Amino acid sequence: MAAHHTVSASPGKGDSPARPPDDRARKGGESFDPPPKSQSHAALLDFLKARSTGLTLILTVALALGLSLAPVPQALRPLPSLQGGPLGEKLVALVLPTSVSGGRAARPPGEVMTAGAGAATRPPEETEEVEDEADAGALLAEPLPAVPTTPGIGLEELSAPTLARAKDLEALRERMGAQHVDLELNCRKAGPDGGCLEDGLAPFTRALAELRADARRTPVRVVHLGDSLVASDHITDLVRDRLQERFGTGGKGFLFITRPASAGRWTRSGRGSDGWEIERLVDTRWPRDRVGWTGVAFSTDKASQSTRYDVEGSRVAELFFLAQPASGSVQFSVDGKPLQRIHTRGFSKSKSEAAFARLTLPQGAKTLTLTTAGKVELHGMTLETGTPGVVYDTVGLLGGMAEVYLRAQPAAFRAQLRQRKPSLVVLMVGGNEAFFYSRNRTTLDEVRAQIKELMARVRSNVPNAACLLMSPIDAGVRTMSGEVVPRRGTREIGDIYREEARAAGCAFWDAYAAMGGEGAAARWFEEGLMLDDLVHPRARGSDLLGHLFDLSLQRAFAKSRAPLVAVADPTGLQDADTALVRTFDKLKRRESGEALRVGITQLGGSHTASHYFTDAVREVLTKRFGDAGRGFIAAGKPSARLEPAGVTRALEGAWTVEDAKDAPPGGLWGLTGIRAVGGPGAKLRIQFCKDCPDAKAPSGRLDLYALDVPDTRAPDITVDGEAMPPEAPPPEPLTAPTVRIRSFPVTGPSHTVEVAAPPDGSVTVLGASLEYDTPGLVYDALGLPGATSFTLRDMDAAAVDAQLVSRRPDLLVFWYGTNEAGRADLDAVALRRDYTALLRRLRKATNAECLLLGPTDRLEQDASGRWKEAPALASVLNTLPQVAKDAGCAYWSPRAAMGGERSMLRWQRAQPALGHADGIHLTPEGYARLAGAFARELLTAYEAHRKVGPTSRVEDN
Repeated sequence: MAAHHTVSASPGKGDSPARPPDDRARKGGESFDPPPKSQSHAALLDFLKARSTGLTLILTVALALGLSLAPVPQALRPLPSLQGGPLGEKLVALVLPTSVSGGRAARPPGEVMTAGAGAATRPPEETEEVEDEADAGALLAEPLPAVPTTPGIGLEELSAPTLARAKDLEALRERMGAQHVDLELNCRKAGPDGGCLEDGLAPFTRALAELRADARRTPVRVVHLGDSLVASDHITDLVRDRLQERFGTGGKGFLFITRPASAGRWTRSGRGSDGWEIERLVDTRWPRDRVGWTGVAFSTDKASQSTRYDVEGSRVAELFFLAQPASGSVQFSVDGKPLQRIHTRGFSKSKSEAAFARLTLPQGAKTLTLTTAGKVELHGMTLETGTPGVVYDTVGLLGGMAEVYLRAQPAAFRAQLRQRKPSLVVLMVGGNEAFFYSRNRTTLDEVRAQIKELMARVRSNVPNAACLLMSPIDAGVRTMSGEVVPRRGTREIGDIYREEARAAGCAFWDAYAAMGGEGAAARWFEEGLMLDDLVHPRARGSDLLGHLFDLSLQRAFAKSRAPLVAVADPTGLQDADTALVRTFDKLKRRESGEALRVGITQLGGSHTASHYFTDAVREVLTKRFGDAGRGFIAAGKPSARLEPAGVTRALEGAWTVEDAKDAPPGGLWGLTGIRAVGGPGAKLRIQFCKDCPDAKAPSGRLDLYALDVPDTRAPDITVDGEAMPPEAPPPEPLTAPTVRIRSFPVTGPSHTVEVAAPPDGSVTVLGASLEYDTPGLVYDALGLPGATSFTLRDMDAAAVDAQLVSRRPDLLVFWYGTNEAGRADLDAVALRRDYTALLRRLRKATNAECLLLGPTDRLEQDASGRWKEAPALASVLNTLPQVAKDAGCAYWSPRAAMGGERSMLRWQRAQPALGHADGIHLTPEGYARLAGAFARELLTAYEAHRKVGPTSRVEDN
């Protein structure tokens, strides 16, 4: 049995810091040459040493020619091209460079006929710099690749940044001839009539469905075992990231104590000190009767050793170790402070066994350091968030095979696997088996028996977990002439794996077919997707394999259940090519150097009112097209949300800030649905570009929006401390309150407008705007928390239209729908009718194009605390695309950009949190990420127009 140790809370001594890894080669020892027996013998040795390289080459070439021409099997011929045809011509083609012989230039060959020769023992060299992916929230807004994607391939629930990278991989897939290959689910549980009661992936898809329905409070764990393709974590990191994005992250999962090989990445291990003794199941002298599927033992019995982990976002850590008769201990320290110590001495005095120790990490912990004392053997560490989500463990052994994993001590294999409680175990071996088979060092019967036994061990140890077996990928070998040919045995082993997976009730994925089948390795090598060994994909090729495997998992999940909300929620910007032609044309003219203004006005609820989203989009667009000013700011109380943009508001005296949400229809309101009413002597100030340096340029215009009321004295207005003269009275006396827009010329970037009510009267202020007389873009943010499209509909039409016309928009962006989704009594027919009529009216008044944004994902909690969709979310999602089409607007779905179904739940649990705890709003980081997705989609559509659309002169607003 595995030992489950209780962690003692005795504080230990201070930790010694983990030393940085030393990747330099160890110094060589003494010469292996035997001492010479005589002077003549020494002279002979010197002669042979000086000419050893040449003699070796001559003998190698002679042997290669002899074998190639001898009557031996084709597989044993180093130069099969010498068979058939005139020998002289063949030799000339072989010896002369292709530039002379006229053939196609090949890549410089490495070791002749050794492609994959070291695959069983040698790790893939990291010979390329892997470009770090930009943060998903970064507002780079680079255009997306124009890749047509077929619905249903698995892209539907990816967030916008991930979808952009997925489309790029789709373009690569099409170019390489790789294929979308579905999982073969097979049957793990048959019924009495011979039918299948449960497919091979059912425990996994069922667990994912529980996560999606918020019905699970524990992680869904995957244990993925494999060879060097897994060790690099280039395939599995993409799968891990996408599963955690779709279903929430449960943490990093299993990590080695330190990097188990001298080369490779550090992504799946701690940073250990130099003195660890490392023994692997792949070694000739592997650690017998001690190690389970984790595959590597990290031990010390002399000097203290240490390792350090980055644990940001983790709350639970569990150490895998060997409980043994010898006395030893491990001190845990968090951020340099001792936390707990565990003792690794086992209960038995004569044998060792797998053991585990779990501890809770403090909130906000950044680093976890382990420091040993005495004789200690550690096998790994798991890190988890302590929240529901996906945890994707990976163990990749360089040279790993089914036979290697069968070397694991059976009790330890069982104990470690059961400790993880996986919902899915993935086996990704076969490449090294194919190599050995191609060299006649194993047989297909042996390969079959080994994979059969490994799957049986997995099924028996965790019978409630799904299992999935992959075929090996295509690989190549290089002849002496530099020709790349397929490696023998890959297809045959893939066929065996398919048969044995079906017999064992495990799912099967044909990675060989997905890669492109026979010859794919050669094609990938020509495109730079394979290393020179023709066995291991480079990072980009691994990403493509991970992409294809992930989508096969997602398709299987989608087929296993009905969606929680039956809606068509398309990703990407819809109908921009027809609805935004004039806006894109004007942006094109602006970018080509024409001195003009482009106006974008966004109206909506709290998503717009928060300014987080619009500030981020404004930053991207003004950086590219120029900044023509902040635009409109509503009257109101001081707001910290405006300060990052250098805007401040202040109220002095008696003020009442009113809004249009619950007011009777027909009221006079500002563009945001707000009005500030000040009593006698009250003052309101709005400052633009606070802390900006004083300058005499640029010139511009500051506009004040207020209500003129009959029989009420005009307020006193100052701009930058200078009193503005009163305007002449209107030709006809006012009979009703009227919106008045006063405009004041200004110079320089920073300005303050102050409005003071007369001592014996009142004043109603709606807002102010600042624009510069410079070419560029103005992006207005006109949001009212809690507002719906009905709120804007019920405001006085003439007042709204007049103010909106003064903003001179080229594009109107409407972001309503999230609040409508919360209405259990929503009338979808009225929503479509009234919203469409509103859009048509405002478009007619302003001569602007329009773009509709749908709702974000909105959830609410039931009586038991479980999250479910807002009552009218499906209705709103189905209605708003129709409204956009009816009104001639483009459409973009924020919910789809978030990741679709239950994306709010995942955004809430992200680190840092992207979704607000209320299930409605986003955090500042979430709004920034969503804004990055929107800006990128908008600019992608613009780029498409800029390349093919004609520039036409249109009347500027």
